[in-house]
Amino acid sequence: MQMVMGNIHIHSTYSDGAAGIPEIARLVAKSGLDYIIITDHNTLRGLPEEGFYENVLVLCGSEINIEKNHYLALGISREVAANDGNPQEVINAVKEQGGLGFIAHPFDKGSPVVEDGRSYPWEDWQVKDFTGIEVWNWGSQWRDAIKNKPMALYFAYLKQEAPITGPYPEAMAFFDRTSRQRKITAIAGTDAHDFHIRRGPLQRRIFPYDYLFHTVNNCLFLPQPLSGDFEKAKEQVLTALRLGRAFIVNRRAGEPDGFSFTVSSGKRTAIPGEEIEFKEQKTILRVRCLGRSRKKVFLKIIRNGELYWEKRDNKVEGLLGKKGIYRVEAYLNRKPWIFTNPIYVV
Repeated sequence: MQMVMGNIHIHSTYSDGAAGIPEIARLVAKSGLDYIIITDHNTLRGLPEEGFYENVLVLCGSEINIEKNHYLALGISREVAANDGNPQEVINAVKEQGGLGFIAHPFDKGSPVVEDGRSYPWEDWQVKDFTGIEVWNWGSQWRDAIKNKPMALYFAYLKQEAPITGPYPEAMAFFDRTSRQRKITAIAGTDAHDFHIRRGPLQRRIFPYDYLFHTVNNCLFLPQPLSGDFEKAKEQVLTALRLGRAFIVNRRAGEPDGFSFTVSSGKRTAIPGEEIEFKEQKTILRVRCLGRSRKKVFLKIIRNGELYWEKRDNKVEGLLGKKGIYRVEAYLNRKPWIFTNPIYVV
C-alpha cells in the first residue's frame, strides 16, 4: 500500500475564501501534500479548475446547505440544491450522482464574538447513507473556544493553538456508535478560508492557507502509487475515502512518517477500513511509530468505542482476544497526533 496525504474542506474565492484555486494550489505545492479537496459553499464553479498543479492533485466538491446541516459532497458533477430542513434529500442527491459525502462540523457551537454568535451545527441525526463524518474541524474548534474579546485577542496573537484539543468527543462517540452498525469514514477538515481581520489599527490573518496545510490532514492508503492520470488519481483518492482506508494526522504535533496500524490473521493483514476474520490465538494487532521516542508517544487502542488498552510507548504488538472494531489514537508530546479509521475484526 502507498500512502498519500492531503487537506480537505478548503474555500476559495468562489465562495468565502481569500484566494483563487491556482494560488491555493501554488501554496499546497510547497507544503508536502499530495492532494487537496476544495469545497466551496453551494457551488461547483471550481470544477473546471480541477487537475494537477506541480504534482499536487486538486479536486473540487461542494459544501452544501446554509444555516445548518452542512454536507461536504465530493465526486459530484452537478450542483445539489441546499435543503437545510431536509438534509436527507441532499444526501440522496449526492448519492444519486455516485458521489460521497461527509457530515461537516456537526457539533459546531459558535462564539459570541465571532459572526454575531452564529453556528452551523448538524441537527438531523435520523439521516442515513452518508459516507462519513468530519470528526475534527480545525477552524470550528478554534472559533468555538472564543468566549469574549480578550480571549479572541489572546488566541489570535499569542497562543493560536491553545483551543485545539483533537477530534470533538461528541463526534467520535457518534462515529463509534455508527461504526458498530455499518462502515463509515472519519475525516478531518481545516475549513480553510484565510480570513483577513481588521479591527481599527489591528490587522491579522487568521489561519492562512499555508499554515492550515500543516495542521489536520487526511492520509490515505492506495493499492498503487497515485496515478499521473488525473481521472485515475481522482478515483483513487475518492475510493480510499469511501472505504475508510485513511487516518487523520495533526502535522503540528508531528509528521505521519513511520506510523502504521495493522491487524494480521493467518496469512492476511488488514489496514484501516478493512475487515479481517478473527482467529483464536492467531489475530495480532500491531501499531508502529518508527523514529519516535517511546517516552514521547502515548497510544490508545479503542475497541467498539471504549478504551481497550493504553500505554506510553512507540509500538504495540499483541494477540487480540475477541472480535471487535479497533481503531488507534496516538498523542505525541502530549499533543493530539493521529486518529485512525477502524479495522473490523469479524
